Amino acid sequence: MCALEKIYTYEEMHGRMQKLAGRYPRIIQLDVIGTSHDKREILSLTLGNPRKVLFCTAGIHGRESVNPIVLIQIMERYAQAYREKAPMRERPYTVCELLQRYGICFVPLANPDGYEIACRGFDRIRDEELRRELKKQEIPAREWKKNARGVDINRNFPCRSYSPQQPGGVSASENETKALVQLFQDYDSIGYVDFHSRGKIIYYYRQAMSGAYNQYSYQLAKYLQSLSHYEIGGPEEEFQTPGSGGNSVNYYSETMKMPAITVETVEDAASFPLHTRYQKETYGEIHYIPLGILSQIAETAEEKV
Repeated sequence: MCALEKIYTYEEMHGRMQKLAGRYPRIIQLDVIGTSHDKREILSLTLGNPRKVLFCTAGIHGRESVNPIVLIQIMERYAQAYREKAPMRERPYTVCELLQRYGICFVPLANPDGYEIACRGFDRIRDEELRRELKKQEIPAREWKKNARGVDINRNFPCRSYSPQQPGGVSASENETKALVQLFQDYDSIGYVDFHSRGKIIYYYRQAMSGAYNQYSYQLAKYLQSLSHYEIGGPEEEFQTPGSGGNSVNYYSETMKMPAITVETVEDAASFPLHTRYQKETYGEIHYIPLGILSQIAETAEEKV
């Protein structure tokens, strides 16, 4: 298990994911789903049954540095419990049984260029032209949310709420967006959880979707609240500012018609760069969430039989 007490580099997390796949070759599938604009691989790790998966992503915003390593830790804990056929402490989840029925496709670091900028500065961008253009935006590196082309990935998805971030902008223009769009299309899936920071809040409501869809998502959110003790955001909070649409959960919900939930970790008062103390704290709060969703979906499926 990795130590949750340091800022990990992209290379360290990349290597850790490769080692995980090597350690558990029968239950983890490693894929390169895309390459960032500064030529960093974007990896997915699918744990369990790949025929019907729950997607879990983190690191779409560069400065949100806690969730990527926490997701890797969660993967490792689940894989260990699966191989040992061991239950999770404190919760009655039969890990092996759930992961034989469903899979979890993790993308811990969807925006590796943005992560490297936020954690280590603009000089981590190797392409001189990209680096020069980024510095013109006069945003401190520690506050950087965007990718190496200065585009907010979570405003770039082709859905009803999309609006251009700049004149001439188009949806799905970025390598990172394309990688996730293709990933969502490549698998038969049962839901999606996108981990962000800050606020310790769960958002479930999707304005473009039906009442029945949102009611089911609300029930899932209530269950996740019992696991994490986070607040639940109301429908009015889905689009908090002009131009806040075009995100990955909007795209997934509209395209796949399955629950798409945003989980915001870390207290609202946290400042960037996020302190490493939030890693252990966040792991303790969210590490049951993926299994919790699988358990609820499995229970719903059994009720329909």
